[in-house]
Amino acid sequence: MEPTQKKNLLFLMMVFVAASLIIMYIFSLRSQLQKVRANQGNYEEQIQSLSSIQNTDALKVNREFLESFFTYQTTAERYERIEPFMTNQGYEATHPSGTELPDSEESVQSSLVGLRPFEYQSSKTEVEFFNEFKLTTEFNNVASTEMVIVKTSLIYVKEQGWKVDDIEFIGQLTGSQ
Repeated sequence: MEPTQKKNLLFLMMVFVAASLIIMYIFSLRSQLQKVRANQGNYEEQIQSLSSIQNTDALKVNREFLESFFTYQTTAERYERIEPFMTNQGYEATHPSGTELPDSEESVQSSLVGLRPFEYQSSKTEVEFFNEFKLTTEFNNVASTEMVIVKTSLIYVKEQGWKVDDIEFIGQLTGSQ
């Protein structure tokens, strides 16, 4: 073979080897990219399931608390039923005017229907709900029903879960009963 043919053959072999290495490198990158995408999808699913569990738990505690707080036969029963759902600060905030619990045996009954909670999560450990519902209160055999809006603030307490830390009566809607 002539020297120019040897050079051309050597050049073609080097191009072939370089092209082979580039193709192998591209396939390797594609394989790695597929693994990353698969992991990303898996991580997204895990994050979604974790956040939905926490949000669902907060929503559940909010609903159970409101049902216990606004559905009762006596005032004493009301306060006994809400205590497990609350922090100490939240429990004290439910006392009338921040005083001791009422010790009344008067006939007061209350119930709520049609709860519609609206959620705002400010962080992973704090969530607030604006709750709209119909509240029927019966005092000395006289009943009244009104549409009420109540704000509840929940915090996540380690090893205890979501707890109501504050409750605030926002107001009532008139003309929508």
